[in-house]
Amino acid sequence: MQHLAEQRPRLLAPLENGARPPGHSEEAQLALQARLLGVSGLLPDELTRAQQNSGSYLRRAWDFWWRERDAFCDVILPRAAWKFHGLRPANHPSRRLALAAHWLADEKFISKIEDWIAAENDPTTLMGLLQVESDDYWSWHWTFKSARLKKPQPLLGGARVTDLAVNVILPWLWIRSVEGGNGKIRSEVERRFFAWPAGEDNSLLKLARQRLLGTSSLKALKTAAAQQGLIQIVRDFCEHTNATCDDCKFPELVCGWRGSR
Repeated sequence: MQHLAEQRPRLLAPLENGARPPGHSEEAQLALQARLLGVSGLLPDELTRAQQNSGSYLRRAWDFWWRERDAFCDVILPRAAWKFHGLRPANHPSRRLALAAHWLADEKFISKIEDWIAAENDPTTLMGLLQVESDDYWSWHWTFKSARLKKPQPLLGGARVTDLAVNVILPWLWIRSVEGGNGKIRSEVERRFFAWPAGEDNSLLKLARQRLLGTSSLKALKTAAAQQGLIQIVRDFCEHTNATCDDCKFPELVCGWRGSR
């Protein structure tokens, strides 16, 4: 995903016909999906029996990609670069890239996020900004191989919105406000960050709560910021010691903080 993000200027370059389709149009989204899936190495070269129900979408994507593949040949990822073991179907990278194409096709996407953080009483939620109404193909499929779903599924869930907010969007807005000297926006970003409700639990947080807080209860961490702080402690300390915490420097650090008060 980082590799694909680094190709953003090329991915948004004019299309083969010399013009980028207008933002938010179905053509623009499909063209960007074709580029993202093509550069990622996730666009199938040919259909198998299991992919026959995806034939129409694939043919349309290849109508774009076959003309541009040579121009991107130096940055196309091998499919083997992706790890799918244990991955939930809803989190498949193809689906994530399809959603990203919707964001990239919206020329007002960044300004919408800026308006969201600047408006104190705006009822618009981050979910409302990041979620797309529907996608003709990906709202109805988990992967290229999956059967058509009985009912459409959103391309983004609430748990992922929390991940994006506390790991990407709010930190990005914060550093922009710092560099731009905008104290009002900085304070608003910090307020929202520290008030953001806790996200989904995971094995790393469970281990950290048991090791550092002596409890497995979810109630120990009520905000996403607290979860992020605990994860950072794990990264900085727990991952550098053994299961019995021998020679861990964290208790000494905590005692130092107490002594300085």
